[in-house]
Amino acid sequence: MKFSKGCSGLAMLLAAALAGCGGSGNPDSAFLAGASKNGNSSGGKSSSNCPSGVSACSGSVVGSATGTIKLTSNGVQTIAASTTDMAASNPDATEAYGLQPTTDGLAEVRVLRDANANVTAVDLLLSGLKLYWDSKTERPRIIENFGLSRGRVQLGTQGMSTMAALPAQGDPFWDNNPVSFTGTQDHYANNHYFERVAPACTDGDAACAAAAANGLQLARGDWKTGGLRPNQVSAARLHEDGATQAPDQIPYAGFKGYRDIWNWNYDYANVAGWITKDTINIQEWGGGGEHNKERRGTVAFGQLTDVKSMPSSGVATYRGYARGWYSPDGLIEPFPIAADVLVTVDFAKRQATLQLLALHIDEWLPPEVDPAAKLAESSSNPLPFGSPANTAIGPIAHGDANGHAGLRFYGPGGNGGPPEIAGSFSLKGASGIAAIGGFIGRRAVQ
Repeated sequence: MKFSKGCSGLAMLLAAALAGCGGSGNPDSAFLAGASKNGNSSGGKSSSNCPSGVSACSGSVVGSATGTIKLTSNGVQTIAASTTDMAASNPDATEAYGLQPTTDGLAEVRVLRDANANVTAVDLLLSGLKLYWDSKTERPRIIENFGLSRGRVQLGTQGMSTMAALPAQGDPFWDNNPVSFTGTQDHYANNHYFERVAPACTDGDAACAAAAANGLQLARGDWKTGGLRPNQVSAARLHEDGATQAPDQIPYAGFKGYRDIWNWNYDYANVAGWITKDTINIQEWGGGGEHNKERRGTVAFGQLTDVKSMPSSGVATYRGYARGWYSPDGLIEPFPIAADVLVTVDFAKRQATLQLLALHIDEWLPPEVDPAAKLAESSSNPLPFGSPANTAIGPIAHGDANGHAGLRFYGPGGNGGPPEIAGSFSLKGASGIAAIGGFIGRRAVQ
């Protein structure tokens, strides 16, 4: 059963054009214990290790990695890089295609939720992705909030981003020198130069209006009325990070790339997928051979189950959905994929069996587009419990592709097991086929 129609980065880019989480950074004992807490000033259920004004976050503390699956304070994630820009002879410097799971980088997702679990704001923080404006040093951290207004994005004291006014043209703030390449790169990152129009909402829908005011499109699921479909917010924004014509001479929106995001959520668990396309080796920063790179990933996060409340016996079944991307040869533009998910957990054996079912390309393809190399439709893999004990992680095989998957448990422990799970997976085949994805599920009531 599909949740929503997938769309490629290009489609979301066009949609954006037409439409006109880290934790506190403190590696405290709560990460090792998997502790959680309820409620904060932002409303809804909150995660531990999050700043005070954040409802849920993935966390900035990296715990461990299994293959390309990384654990963070409140989550599990994977990242993939484009491949054409890594070729000895880049076939198209204006684009970036392909998919290669990587251990580089960290994605943090922070969200605000209302009391009914509707997400109203999203911050995407990206670092360490080998995006070099000057060919040698990592660009400033990406802080993307997909906002509508003009201004500079900054992290506020309570953890979610705020918008500050852009300094005027001619202000010393704009200190780049195109001859000496000196200047403060941070001044040219995370700036919004163009106003955008809010997504449409039904009159009187306060939750949709709150999300739309932050550039998000809200689609409610049916999980509160007995279904499995999670809530979703999605957004896209054309960006100009690294452009030195700031602030009033940028030629057009998207001069340096674009970003998009989707986030699914239930009561306690979230899973997000993101894409960023960025220009690197920029001439005005002393770079050579200017071209684009693309990075994408999935992040599972939320209110972790306390390890002390994890059951020591019994079996629980979780059902839900997966979403991600795959490239038939690792070189061409990835296709969006979707699948049903079934996870059976044996708490006595400390093992979760992850099944990906009915996996398919999640967009319409013309008859002439039929990838020769395809991902298998289903797979079943045991994942042993890891450390912390609210984690299951390990190697997986899916058809002729192999990789790793990790999931974490979210919500109160208690009888029957935690109510929700979310996770990420990463695959690579000998033929070059590659895929990454994220998934979310709810416990079936016996």
